[in-house]
Amino acid sequence: MQTNEMQTNEIKSWEELYIAAVLETDPAKIANRLDTAQDALRERWHALRQLPLAREPEKQRVEDAIRTLNVIRLNELDPPA
Repeated sequence: MQTNEMQTNEIKSWEELYIAAVLETDPAKIANRLDTAQDALRERWHALRQLPLAREPEKQRVEDAIRTLNVIRLNELDPPA
């Protein structure tokens, strides 16, 4: 597999998991979707730290996605009283 194809698959993987977590409406599945997506996002973020600045836009998207999932987790799993 070529490097560009591998990078595309890695992006697709975390993005698909992120979208699935954001769109999940079943309360019984939300926590698992969030955990799975956050694990993939953290793994990708650590990988991006090792790459040149050309990957900076993706790194920013990953960081934004992590923040979004944290907000969802707070609102859906630990709602304010």
